[in-house]
Amino acid sequence: MPDPDLRFGCTSCGRCCHGLRLALGISEAILWLERGGKVELLCDAAPDLPPAAGSAEDYRAQRAVPGISGALPVTIQATLTAVFDGPCPNLMPDMRCGAYDVRPNVCRIYPAEIRPQRRIVPDDKLCPTHAWDLDQPLFAAGGERIVDETTATAIDAMRAQGVADVPAKAHLLALIGVDQVALANEGFTSWRPDRDDLLQSLRIAHAGAQAQPPLPVTIVSARPETQHMIGEAEAACGTPDPAAGYDYIPLYS
Repeated sequence: MPDPDLRFGCTSCGRCCHGLRLALGISEAILWLERGGKVELLCDAAPDLPPAAGSAEDYRAQRAVPGISGALPVTIQATLTAVFDGPCPNLMPDMRCGAYDVRPNVCRIYPAEIRPQRRIVPDDKLCPTHAWDLDQPLFAAGGERIVDETTATAIDAMRAQGVADVPAKAHLLALIGVDQVALANEGFTSWRPDRDDLLQSLRIAHAGAQAQPPLPVTIVSARPETQHMIGEAEAACGTPDPAAGYDYIPLYS
């Protein structure tokens, strides 16, 4: 039985505008910094193995920077994120967006999913229950195909930009000096360069990304069993080192 149609209407509750990390493209990160916001770079690595066509691994690989860890070829996911505690700096007192016309694509997409393999689950979203009432506009046919034109256009743009940004991200990582990354699905290294330095590096990479060799990285983990596994794969392994200029964000409690 096909999934039922999903209906949705934004209630302007502002819940999706508080305490988040918003994934940004290169040009969006530049604009966010120019408007006074904060941007970090989340990095993780996975072995460079042939993914199955159309899989989640394939989606990731198309948007990843080539790297090398010890003797192990890897793919590095480098995600630029706008980061803020509390309300978004663009959120106005009446819950309207003060940067609506230039808001990032990730804001235009919510509550849809950017990854093709992920389905929209209303209970996982921040929106109030009445946002999904049956009297709201049709949002996703069969619970999957987005029919809202603005959202569908933003999804297509964000997916395409993720692929197009790879050369610039490779150049950016080299400019910043990223050399330690987490293991995919276990955590991230969160790099937060000086705001002006990051903005300058982004502008350089965006203006004309230079071809880069695979980025040499050490894969860091706080788990001894993971460190052993990384070593068995002949990759360069280490423990998280905040003194190197990043925070380690584990995906486990």
